[in-house]
Amino acid sequence: MVTRNTFQRQKILEYLSSVKTHPTAEMVYKEVLKDIPTITLATVYRNLNLLAKQGVILRLEVNKEYHYDGCTEEHQHGVCQKCGNIMDFMNEELSQYVITHLKQKDFKPSTVNIIFQGTCESCNEVL
Repeated sequence: MVTRNTFQRQKILEYLSSVKTHPTAEMVYKEVLKDIPTITLATVYRNLNLLAKQGVILRLEVNKEYHYDGCTEEHQHGVCQKCGNIMDFMNEELSQYVITHLKQKDFKPSTVNIIFQGTCESCNEVL
């Protein structure tokens, strides 16, 4: 399916490429609204879903909520169980290892999504 690159879609992509915070659709909406006052939340959702389906962005489900990532390079995510912060772990070898060593009859993986649960450095300092 070929889709045109709309102004709204471009602004959404620009925002996601500029942050490392893994925002929700509502967070993306609030930021893009500053540049496009007429954009609707439905338009943001529609574009995020389309971009994720096309593989242009990543969609992560964390704590029953979707978060979006503009980085599609092979990487993993860590989620702090105290503050909810989501961070990137850029370890391509780990993902490749999991893909090549999965022994499952009748299934050959092409990608893997790894999400680690733990405590971030900031929350560890509070302990």
